[in-house]
Amino acid sequence: MIFPHPSADFFRFSRFTGSRRFLHKVLACTLSAGLLPAVALADDTTVVDPAPIAELALHQQPQISDGIRLKLHGIEDLRLERQESTQDADRNTDDLKKQAQTRYLAEKLKKPEATVRQYVELAWAEASKRERLHPELLIAIIQKESAFRPKVQSRYGAQGLMQVVRRWHRDKLHPSESLFDPEVNIRVGADVLEEYLAQAGGNLDRALRKYSGNARGYANTILKESRKLARVAEQAASKAVTAQG
Repeated sequence: MIFPHPSADFFRFSRFTGSRRFLHKVLACTLSAGLLPAVALADDTTVVDPAPIAELALHQQPQISDGIRLKLHGIEDLRLERQESTQDADRNTDDLKKQAQTRYLAEKLKKPEATVRQYVELAWAEASKRERLHPELLIAIIQKESAFRPKVQSRYGAQGLMQVVRRWHRDKLHPSESLFDPEVNIRVGADVLEEYLAQAGGNLDRALRKYSGNARGYANTILKESRKLARVAEQAASKAVTAQG
């Protein structure tokens, strides 16, 4: 309830309620609750300031107890811990997959695991930047094209891990970059494959055939090996989950 300024209207309102004493009791209760500031009249009658209660309430900030703050911080900390735990679990799973693929390839190609691992890591890193290319696909192409030899060059001028021909893809390279650099080669090779994939309307079989220059059986070989690499990775991850369970 909002009370008016002390005036004749105020006292008429008091008489209308039946008793000034009754009104004074109501006002005293309101004042004692601390809701409204008091104003003294000449006859020692205490009335309220005309400021609306709602307006006064705007100036009062809600108070949060230390206990609630601690609980809120605790919930937020728990959320962060769960998020970090999930990220750690994902990284551990990916690491197990890379390790399994590395061992498989190293044994198959009779190469040191450390050598193979660095190229597996590069393939995974490059694939993570792209929506339509999986690391197993890039690794299968590297295996087929160069057998993980970064300095190899064909008589047609194809260079590096993914056998990219520089003169055909100059737009994808900086003049100072070398296709014998594994990181550069995998990046450019992935660019080329994505370009062919777009031209083929998303048809991976056709994109792979173009990448190889229409070599017979090339697409089937790459797809078969990429599926094998994916199975190797998933089997390693499943074994780890079973062991933990």
